[in-house]
Amino acid sequence: MATQLRPTTLSVDRVMTDADAVFFRENGFVLPERGLDAATTRTMVADIDATFRDNPDWHNLVRMPHVPLRAGQLEGVIGGEKLFEIAIHPTVIAAAQALIGDDLILWGGEIFAKPAGIGKATPWHQDCYNPAIKPAPGRALARSVMIWIAVDDVDVDNGCLRFVPGSGRHGCLEHSLGGKANMLLDFQVEGQDVDFSSAVDAVRPSGTFSGHDLFVVHGANANTSGRRRAGITFHYMNAADAYDRSFGSATGTGAGGKPAPLAQRPIWLVLGENRNPVNDFTIGHQQLADLDARAEARRRELNAVLLN
Repeated sequence: MATQLRPTTLSVDRVMTDADAVFFRENGFVLPERGLDAATTRTMVADIDATFRDNPDWHNLVRMPHVPLRAGQLEGVIGGEKLFEIAIHPTVIAAAQALIGDDLILWGGEIFAKPAGIGKATPWHQDCYNPAIKPAPGRALARSVMIWIAVDDVDVDNGCLRFVPGSGRHGCLEHSLGGKANMLLDFQVEGQDVDFSSAVDAVRPSGTFSGHDLFVVHGANANTSGRRRAGITFHYMNAADAYDRSFGSATGTGAGGKPAPLAQRPIWLVLGENRNPVNDFTIGHQQLADLDARAEARRRELNAVLLN
């Protein structure tokens, strides 16, 4: 018997316009005019400030902040339950839907928290470093978007993101490893045919966000201002693509310089249906039954509102 969806009164603020979606497809990023409502923004800021207080060594980068730090979890933070609510917020999910389609999987996230005066620069790079993200058969490139939500007011002075329009049209570029001193990441795009002079500054008031795909080249200057520059990010992929864990050992850098366990991360279906049998929603879900139930309830609510 088919499962009956219960009636929902969920309200969804669709802040992404058709023009925004077209701009994203052409350029690899978008800066929508509107973002989260004021009440949600206040709650988000308070919850992230609590995350900074309750978790040591948060400076510059926190991985998987929407995962609570529980027994068996390899990544996450104390208080991740509250940040999970941002990851499945209707406005955020609707924005991702407008950019990459109706069937969505949440597969990752970070807090980029560059302290006042000492926040590290982010080198020019692409986000296609995760070997698990594979395109569906017949598709050249995977469809994934990072929604980057400003916690603080973010501008040029405190090191906003910068995007090079159209720089990811041909997929992944070669990156050099090793990095430079005082850089947030240890890989970067160098010596490629990329017009860095065309970079666009992503000035974002608190509560607004940007969206960018896996392939657009982006970076940020160091935060030399007297203000913190914090943003929380969530990665969504189209559920026809694959989160393929078969590569085994992770690449990338995690907390304390350890490899980030990309193949063991929990992922959640947050809109529509899973279209690829490779996607596994049990690996990495130790002690996360409450989040699983919350994500499924939100998926059903959003399916009733966004897909009808």
